[in-house]
Amino acid sequence: MALFIPEWTRASGRQLQVKRVLNGLDEATVVRKPLREEAAAPELFIEHEQRGWLALAVVDTPFDGLDARQLFAVETRTAFDAQVQAWRAALPETLPLLLVLWACSEDEVSVLAGQVDAKNLRLLSRERYLERGAAGLAALQRPLEPAEEDALRTRFFPESGLPLLPVARRRFQRNNQAVLGGLFLDSQQEWASKLDLDLPDEQVHTATDLAVRLVNGVAGSGKTLIALSRALLLAEMHPRERVLILIHNTPIVADIRERLHRARGSLPDNLEITTYSAWIHRQWRRLFGPSLAMPADPQYVPNLVRALRTSWPDLKLQESQLIEEFDFLNEMLVASEAEYMDTSRAGRGFSLRAKERREVWRLFEAVTEALQAAGLRLWSAVTFEVCRAPGHGALERYEHILIDEAQFFAPSWFHTVKLALKPQGRLFLCADPNQGFMKSRLSWRNAGLDVAGRTKKLLRSYRTTQAILHSAGTLLARAVQADPEDYLEPDFTGMEEGAAPILIRVDKPQDAVDRAVNEIVELVQTRGLPLSAFLVIYGSDTPKQLLYRRLCAALGVKRVWWLNKDKKQPPDGYGPDYLRLANLETATGLEGGAVFLLGVEGLLNVEEGDAREADARKLYMAMTRASHRLVMLSTEALPPDALPLFRAG
Repeated sequence: MALFIPEWTRASGRQLQVKRVLNGLDEATVVRKPLREEAAAPELFIEHEQRGWLALAVVDTPFDGLDARQLFAVETRTAFDAQVQAWRAALPETLPLLLVLWACSEDEVSVLAGQVDAKNLRLLSRERYLERGAAGLAALQRPLEPAEEDALRTRFFPESGLPLLPVARRRFQRNNQAVLGGLFLDSQQEWASKLDLDLPDEQVHTATDLAVRLVNGVAGSGKTLIALSRALLLAEMHPRERVLILIHNTPIVADIRERLHRARGSLPDNLEITTYSAWIHRQWRRLFGPSLAMPADPQYVPNLVRALRTSWPDLKLQESQLIEEFDFLNEMLVASEAEYMDTSRAGRGFSLRAKERREVWRLFEAVTEALQAAGLRLWSAVTFEVCRAPGHGALERYEHILIDEAQFFAPSWFHTVKLALKPQGRLFLCADPNQGFMKSRLSWRNAGLDVAGRTKKLLRSYRTTQAILHSAGTLLARAVQADPEDYLEPDFTGMEEGAAPILIRVDKPQDAVDRAVNEIVELVQTRGLPLSAFLVIYGSDTPKQLLYRRLCAALGVKRVWWLNKDKKQPPDGYGPDYLRLANLETATGLEGGAVFLLGVEGLLNVEEGDAREADARKLYMAMTRASHRLVMLSTEALPPDALPLFRAG
C-alpha cells in the first residue's frame, strides 16, 4: 500500500473513494498532499521511485458549468481554464496532470477533452477513475529530471527541505548506490515528521489528555532532522501556538543552533530550542523565585557524603555510587522510604539488600537536609521539587513539545514535560533504544508514557556506512541481548559499503593526541577537507587540555570549537569553519564526516555486568557519529573478537 504524507486522518465521502484507488498502489509509492494553501497546487502528487511523478486534482464542477458551448457557463468555464493554466504554469512541463471530473459522465468528459488545450493533461470521469484503479494511475506517471524534482519539492513541499546544513547525507537510489547530496528529507523521515498534524475526527472533541508519538530510529536515521522539521512546520502552521524542542545535551543544542543559523539565519518567534537543564531551571525559578543555588565546587557533594556516611559504617558503596543512587531517587520521584523499598532497581549496576536500602535512604535524607540548610540542592532535586510543588500555575505552557534523544530523559523529566503541556497538547519523541535508557532497564511505561500503538521505527541510516554501522552494532551485540524493545536491527539495503573503522595503536594517551592532530592536519592539507567535517571525541583518560592546545596550535585557536568549553556558540561566532571537540559523555546527537575517538578503548574491555552493557552503548553512540571515516586511537590491546572489525592504521 502507498505511503501517505501526511496520513489521511480525516476524509469526506469523495476523498474516501479517491483513497481506495490510491491504496492499490504499491508500497514504493508516495502520495503527498501539499500542506500550504496555494491556488496553483494540485490536490495530490503521486511519486514512485521508478515510474516517476503524477499530479492529481479533483474537480467538482458539473458538465453544465464546464461546457464551453453553454451560454450561461462563461464564468465557471473561465475560472476552470484559469485554474488549469495556473496548475500547468506551476508544474514542470514534463509532469503529467490528471483531472478527475467528479460530476461528469464519460461522454461529457470526452466532449470537454476536445475543448481543453494544455500539455500533459489527462481528463477522467469518476467512473473511469474508479474503473482504471491504481494501474491506471501508475501508467500515467513519468520520471522527472533531478532539477525538475527539486523545483517541485521546493515549491510545493518546502517543509521537507533539510532544516540543517548536513555534514554528509546519502540518498538511496534505484541502482542501490548511495550518493552524497539531497536537499530533502527521505520519504520515511518526511512521513514521520508529519504524523498527527491533525487528530482524527473521532478524537477531536474527546481528547483531553496529551497525544504522544514516539519515533524509534537507528543511529543516523535522521531523528534530529525529523524533530526539527516538524517543529519548524508546527511553528509556521500555528503561529499563535508555542513550540518547544528539548534536548538533554548542551553541545548538541549549540551545534544545532550554529547549523540552523547557517541554513536559515533565524527561527520563528514561537519556537524555542534549549536543553532540559536550562528549561527546568527556568521553571523552578518561576515556581519558587529567582534564587537557585547549586554547589559550585564539584567536590562539595562527595565531601558532604563522605562526612555524613560515618553514621552508617556498614555502607560499602563508593561516594560516586551513593550520589548516583540519590539522583535515581529524585529521578524516580521517590518520596519516602516505603516507596524506595518498593521501587525496582533493575539495571542500576549494583544490588542493595533491604538493610542497605534503608541506610541509603537515611543518608539521602541527611545529605538533602544539609544541602537545604546551606541553600543548596542536588541537580536532580530541581526537577523533583518542580514535580512535587503544591501548584504548577506559574509553569510555561506549550501546545507542542518535541524531545530529541528521548532515551536519555528520566521519568521525572517526562513528568515536568507533561505538566507544561496544555490540554490536548502534543508530545513528540525521537529516540534510539540502541543507546540505552538512562543507563537503566526502564520502559516508556515506567517513565509514565503510553506509546503502545504510537511508535514508528526507522531502520535505515543515512549518515554512516555499512562497515561502520556493522562494526558498531556487532560490538554492541557482544554486550546487549537482541531484545526488540532495546535493540533496533538496522536495514543495510542500499547503503554504501564503505571502509572498516581504522584502529591506530599508540603507547600513551599523549601519543594518541599527537597522532590524531597529525592525521587531521594531513587530511586538511592533502584532501582539502573543511574543518566542519571533523569531530573529535575524547574519553576520561585523554589529557583533554593537551588535546585542545595541540589542535589550536595546528589549526588556529579560533578554529577549534570545544563544545564543553564554549557551550553556547563557537569561539569566533557563527559563520567561520570549525573543527568540533567533545567529551564522550556529551557527544550524543553530534556527527562528523571524519570522527576521531581517543581514550574510549576501555569501553571494550569491561568483563561483565551492567557496566559492560552501558559501556557498549556509549561506544556504539561514539562510533555511529561518523559518516565516512572512523578512527580509533588505542593505548590498549583490543579483545580478540573485536579486532576483525577494524583495519590497521
